[in-house]
Amino acid sequence: MRKVIFIGAGNVSTSLASAFSNAGWSIVQVYSRTIDSAATLAKLYNSNAISNLSEIERFADLYIIAVPDSSISEIIDSIPIVNGVVVHTSGSTPLSVLSTLKSKGIGVFYPFQTFSRSRIVDLCNVPIFVEAGSDDVLNFLTAVGKELSHNVSYLNSEKRLLLHLSGVFASNFTNHILALTYRLATENGIDFKVLQPLVEETVVKAFTTNPKDVQTGPAIRNDIVTMEKHSAVLGNLDEQLQRIYNELSLSIQKLGKL
Repeated sequence: MRKVIFIGAGNVSTSLASAFSNAGWSIVQVYSRTIDSAATLAKLYNSNAISNLSEIERFADLYIIAVPDSSISEIIDSIPIVNGVVVHTSGSTPLSVLSTLKSKGIGVFYPFQTFSRSRIVDLCNVPIFVEAGSDDVLNFLTAVGKELSHNVSYLNSEKRLLLHLSGVFASNFTNHILALTYRLATENGIDFKVLQPLVEETVVKAFTTNPKDVQTGPAIRNDIVTMEKHSAVLGNLDEQLQRIYNELSLSIQKLGKL
């Protein structure tokens, strides 16, 4: 049975571990700086939890570094010589950061999705982007990816960073706008869930054509009267939200003229 070790026990590892286990891999170790964190994930797969990288097993097939980007370099400096392929899962970190590792090979295994520890994501249709230090490792990672997803492809570090940036706009910023909307609605007696059909229809339309071409609302119509009403209401409720409203309205109008 093929062996995989997870270095990191957070959001990404939680869903990847489930996917690898379902694909028949043995999860032999889970590392985290805090042993309790490692143990929480490890016990789900009868795996060993460790909090010191010197304890890492040397002969696994695959080592997956799934930690915050700011911690990757520190992890790399602490990994001993291993006889397997070492990958990271970061969208914004280049492959070259792994170049000093003494291992069978290096690569990137980037599942393009938002992950939370409290929710297992089915990777079947999640795009997985791979990059590697050699053709053999690239072929290996592509094959591994296809065990988890129907959508696996190569992407170099430069393009992956741009994809990650696009994801921040499409997912992180969108969720933040929804969080602001939730606060605005609930604090003023409006059920947030009544907005769900509106949001879902907006997303469906955005992915069937150029989102710019299906923009609706007062800004794209240059409905100054309505915009001034909205801005006045926000001025009494939340000046920061008022500034966001005004900036986004201006951005909509500028893009609409292109």
